[in-house]
Amino acid sequence: MVFSRYIAALLLATCVAGCALSLTKNPTGVPARPPRAPAEAEDTATSPDRFSDAHVHLIDFLQNGAFDNSDGYFKGIGERGEIRGSKAVRYLALPFGEQWRRLTLLFRDMDSAGVDHAMVSGMPFLKKWSENEPFARPRYYLDSSSRVVRARDTDYLIGAAFLEYRVKFAADAVALARLDSLAPFICGFDGTDLGAVDLVVKRIKEFPGVWKGIGEVMSRHDDLTNLTSGDRPRGNHPALKRICRFAGEVDLPVSIHHNIAPVSRSSSEVKEPVYLDELVDLFSYCPDTKFIWCHAGISRRVVVENLPHWIDAVLDQFGSQVCIDLSWVVFEDYILKDLDAWVALVRSHPDNFMLGSDVVGSSENLAKELRRYRPFLEKISPDPKDPVRRKLALGNFSRLDTELGQKRRARMMEQKLIPGSSQSTGLVLPHDYDFPEKAHTGALEESFIKKHRP
Repeated sequence: MVFSRYIAALLLATCVAGCALSLTKNPTGVPARPPRAPAEAEDTATSPDRFSDAHVHLIDFLQNGAFDNSDGYFKGIGERGEIRGSKAVRYLALPFGEQWRRLTLLFRDMDSAGVDHAMVSGMPFLKKWSENEPFARPRYYLDSSSRVVRARDTDYLIGAAFLEYRVKFAADAVALARLDSLAPFICGFDGTDLGAVDLVVKRIKEFPGVWKGIGEVMSRHDDLTNLTSGDRPRGNHPALKRICRFAGEVDLPVSIHHNIAPVSRSSSEVKEPVYLDELVDLFSYCPDTKFIWCHAGISRRVVVENLPHWIDAVLDQFGSQVCIDLSWVVFEDYILKDLDAWVALVRSHPDNFMLGSDVVGSSENLAKELRRYRPFLEKISPDPKDPVRRKLALGNFSRLDTELGQKRRARMMEQKLIPGSSQSTGLVLPHDYDFPEKAHTGALEESFIKKHRP
C-alpha cells in the first residue's frame, strides 16, 4: 500500500507540474473527429456500420504498447511510439506523466475505424526472454517456448492513462466526455490465488472512478496455459469464483477466456467440449454477475463439432447473464465456414453477441479487424438499420456497459461516494471496504475448533 500511495503521489505531482507546459509545448489534442488518413477515411466512409469493440488490449506481452508521439516529444521514436530499427515492433516504455498518450492515440484509431465504444485492458501476462534463446527476443506468447509470468502491474498502466488524461485535458469538456466511450477492465491478477480478489479491490481503491469491468481473465487458453508459470487456472477455480462473486456484487462485468475443449493435434481430431462444465459451474455460482465469454470458447487448434449448438444451449440457460464475444480465430475457423448456422444463432439470441478486434498492444488495426465482419453483418441483413445487425455491431456491448454503469452510479450516489450530480460510472468503493476473508473460499465461516476450544 505504501508503494501504491507513492506511485499515486508521483503520478499526481508529475501531472500537475508538467501538464501546463505540455499543453503549450507539446500540443497533442483530441478533436471530436480528428482527420483521417485518406485510405482509412475512404474505408470508413463506405462502411454502413458503427461499432463497439468488446476486446482491446492497450498493452502487449512486453508490458508496453503504442502511444501518441505525433508531437515528436520522444526524439528518435516513431509516431506511434515504436522503437525504430528493431526487427519486430517494440514500443518505448512510457514514464508516468505521459501515459495519457495511449488514449489520445486510441481515440484517433477509433474514429478511423468507426468505433463508438470500446472495452480496454492491459495484458495479464509478461513473456519471459529465456537465456536459452538470446538471439531473438519474443514479443508474443507463441514466439518461443519460454514461460509467461503474471503481470501484476499491468493495470497501473491503464489506470494511470485515465487519471493523467483527466488532468491533461481538465479544461477541455469535449475531450473529457470521450472517456465515457471507454470501459477499462482490470486483468492483472493471478486467477489461482484465493487472495486475488483483494488485489482487484486494491486497484479499484487506487484508481477510484476508473474501472468498469474485470478481464480479459485468462482461464484455459491453449499454449498460453501450457506456458504459464505456477498453478494453471480454470473457469471454476475457487479464486475465480471469489472474484466473480465480488464482480456481481458491485456490478462489474467479467470478460473471460475459457476454451470449450482441449487443443487438437490436427483439424480432423475432434474433441468433446469437456471444459464447458467448468464454465457453466462458474455461471451457476455467480448468478448476479454479467459475463462476456471470449471467442465463443475457441482458440487456435480447438476443434469441436456443432459449436453453435453448444453456444445455443449455454444461452438458453444463462442468456440473462452471458454474452458471447466473437473476436479472434472463432470468426475464420468457425463462423465464416457456416454463416447460415451462426446467423440463425445470433437471430435466436439477438441481445447476446458482440464483436471485438482483440488487438494487442496497438489499436492501429482496429479498422482492419472489424472490417472482417462485413460478410457476417451483410448475411444477417443487407439493411444496416436492421435491429439485430445493429445490436451485434454496436448496441449489445454499449448497452451492457451503460446499464451496469447506471446501476453503479445509482448505488454510489446512494452511498454518497460521488456527488449527486455526477455522471461518472467507474466504480468507487468505500474507503473502509474489505472483501470478507472467508467468503466463497470453501472454508467454514467460523472455525469449529475455535468455537469449541476448552
